[in-house]
Amino acid sequence: MQYLERVKRNAAASWYAVRGDHQGAVERYVVSTAGTRNICNQPELLGVAFNLALQASMTTALVTAPFRSVLDQHPEERVCVVSFLRGGLNFELRRALHSAYGFNRHSSAFMSSQRYREDGRWSVKEDMYRKLDIPKDAVLIMGDVVATGVTMENGLRVIIDHIVKIGGSVRSLVFFTIGCHKAEKALAAIDTRLRQAFPDYQRTVLIYLEGKFKLVDSKAELRIGIPGTDLVRRGALLSPELEASQYDRPGYLVERCAIYDAGSRAFDIPHYAQDVVGYWQQVLAFAKDGWTLGDALLERWPQGGSLQRDDFMAARAKTWRGVGDAFLDDLFHRQRAFFRGHHAASASALAAVCRERIARLEDVGGLMPDATAGAGS
Repeated sequence: MQYLERVKRNAAASWYAVRGDHQGAVERYVVSTAGTRNICNQPELLGVAFNLALQASMTTALVTAPFRSVLDQHPEERVCVVSFLRGGLNFELRRALHSAYGFNRHSSAFMSSQRYREDGRWSVKEDMYRKLDIPKDAVLIMGDVVATGVTMENGLRVIIDHIVKIGGSVRSLVFFTIGCHKAEKALAAIDTRLRQAFPDYQRTVLIYLEGKFKLVDSKAELRIGIPGTDLVRRGALLSPELEASQYDRPGYLVERCAIYDAGSRAFDIPHYAQDVVGYWQQVLAFAKDGWTLGDALLERWPQGGSLQRDDFMAARAKTWRGVGDAFLDDLFHRQRAFFRGHHAASASALAAVCRERIARLEDVGGLMPDATAGAGS
């Protein structure tokens, strides 16, 4: 099994090393900040506000990172931010490096990339726009949402081939993601290639924002879920802080995905908002057929149905090392109060959550109100 071991914590951020199974050359961390928790819990945080929240979180992460010497002790003109368009732009790492370390001479590289599915396999197209001015002895820093890992691995292979061709070199790679285990799989292969291509290569660092989410597949026990796309909490390795925050409102747990589509979330607001509204309209239809709020919560977070303190404490102590019994005890009581308050909640309670979510998303997304949003259940 994999578990999180706390390595650093202050008021701004909590850092955890990912330990256990599949330990290899890639250093793995989970970081939790207020901004990234809001991003995962609140899909109505969109457009420029989404960019700013992610930029602020990246600045906090860079300032507090246990591996910050990889970046701030390397010549800034040899640090290069690499972005896969459009999703990578959301992380605003160029500005975050300036805010965190005062960098002003770091460079940026860009590459277009769009994945598609054909005959059950994911591939990449539209990857021909490339502006890859990468300095020698570069430290590459990147951010992107990783579901299947196809975009990530394809893009990094192109970049490595380019650097070899121009006679350049890479010292380290730092990659931030809202993603799943596919990020590790892809980076393990990339780490091998980097070490083979560049004798002075040092470190590959992968940072998950708020946890290793679970990628929906064809076997997922969910009424609504898009295989190969949706990143969900069920079965995931979440930060303690994100788990605690999800009990603030029932809608947080019922969301279809932790991030939805990051590109449209920033740059195509109507398309993104309609996608999320469409999901909540589907849930509203289930509520009209008698599906309850308690049913919806337990589908997305089945461990919430086990309210025995000893079981909870033992399970979390295995999953989170160094967190402390006081936090775990408080979290147990929060979870118990949350699920006892909602486990028998009616279909009308679920419908009310749906209508609130639809109205809010239509408002911030600038959509025309849909008649189904106000329908009774």
